[in-house]
Amino acid sequence: MTEKPNHAEAMASTTAGDTGRASDADRNESQPDPRKASIETDADYAALDPTARAVLDFWFGEPGTAGFGQPSARWFKCDDAFDTTIRERFGATLAAARRGEHDSWQGTPLGALALIVVLDQFSRNTCRDAAQAFAADAKALEVARRLVESHGDRHLPTAEHRAFAYLPFEHAESLEAQRESVRLFEALGQETGQTGRGSYVDYAHRHAVIIERFGRFPHRNIALGRVSTEEELAFLREPGSSF
Repeated sequence: MTEKPNHAEAMASTTAGDTGRASDADRNESQPDPRKASIETDADYAALDPTARAVLDFWFGEPGTAGFGQPSARWFKCDDAFDTTIRERFGATLAAARRGEHDSWQGTPLGALALIVVLDQFSRNTCRDAAQAFAADAKALEVARRLVESHGDRHLPTAEHRAFAYLPFEHAESLEAQRESVRLFEALGQETGQTGRGSYVDYAHRHAVIIERFGRFPHRNIALGRVSTEEELAFLREPGSSF
């Protein structure tokens, strides 16, 4: 489950700067024809490994159903029952993904997204408040970076699918990755029209401003066995400072 903050000052749009921003021509070139993308997505689903398909159907709903690709409240709250379900259904899948046994899923955009969900989201659901919650972040970021560099994210079926492909950038304790997160979510927000308080864009800025200030997420320090600085301790005493 993504780390969702309750309190932080939104970062100015200039945080991302111009570094790494694609030109208009590059962005237009990266955008597939919607009809072609739909056909490719159908073919992608048909070719998916059954376990990868099960991951996507569980997280985003099955294609053709009313809930497919719609926001879900269970993504962003602590729910022991939901976490237990993931642990029971996909615990072995997560362990295998961490060992690299599902790297072949990256052959298609949807397969890569399924791997990201397992590494980035299922780790958080099954290992809350423990170092293992973040153990697969680097691998998830690698998969997400390849997907974005190949423009495969543009072939994902809904905005929610794309958002979860971008979350590894938001979860990274790296300013470069945070700037890429802001760039990606700003572009997505421009397409969906959702850029206000509580949007994916808003949370991208909130994560980025913390990394810009501290170089890491202070609320992770206890789980990771890190010693907090006095400035971090003061920050953690602020309401809503943890995600």
